[in-house]
Amino acid sequence: MPHQRDIRIRVLGELEVHRTDGSVVGWREWRTGKSMDLLRMLALNNGHPVRMSSVIDRLWPNVGPDRARASVRTAASHIRRAIGANCIARQSGSLLLRGAWVDAVRFRDVVRFVHVAAQAGDHARVVDLSRAAERHYRGNFHAHNDDSPWARAERDDLLLTRRTMLCEAAAASIALGRHDEAVEFAGSAVLIDPTSEAAHRALMLGYAELGEIASALRAFEACRVHLAEELGADPSVQTQALHLRLLRGEGA
Repeated sequence: MPHQRDIRIRVLGELEVHRTDGSVVGWREWRTGKSMDLLRMLALNNGHPVRMSSVIDRLWPNVGPDRARASVRTAASHIRRAIGANCIARQSGSLLLRGAWVDAVRFRDVVRFVHVAAQAGDHARVVDLSRAAERHYRGNFHAHNDDSPWARAERDDLLLTRRTMLCEAAAASIALGRHDEAVEFAGSAVLIDPTSEAAHRALMLGYAELGEIASALRAFEACRVHLAEELGADPSVQTQALHLRLLRGEGA
């Protein structure tokens, strides 16, 4: 949880920033989209320095060095003024955000605990922590320049992190006999990546354990179609074996 005096920054979904007094920074207060993207970039690395050269390469790639550095200083000044705090520090040719709580950073922290619990076979903790992580994930990461390589890379990494966690949560739910939750987790993972066989298998297992064999078979067919259309591949031996067991009525 954020400290009472921390700036609260949410970059998952729409950018939302709460000052230390609890007030929300209005959209017009950021002045420019570049200022917002600089804040997003620093927030994703909360408390860790980001090289000035990296900032310039990502946000001002086609601008001369002197003008680019001036643009960074101006954007940082806009952020400090909007938030009302000296929250961006210079450090050996880098910038870092300080005194902030960031939803994406907390999400990744909780997911790391999920992985540890999964490796330990603590299924109940996997499910509980996954629920906690999901509460932080209000939506996908977006930027003002949403198609820029850095924004796409950050978004894809967060989506992969979430998909992996959801598959672990689905497997843990099946182990606990909570098959409706397994279907929920696995279904969310499939929406993120329709070519994920782990997600489809968890969905098939969840449906099968609920006695919904037709839904399980439809999940396999969706998996087969997506793999063929997007990757030009067939389902793995493991996925096909599960499908065959369901067809034979042998159970999951």
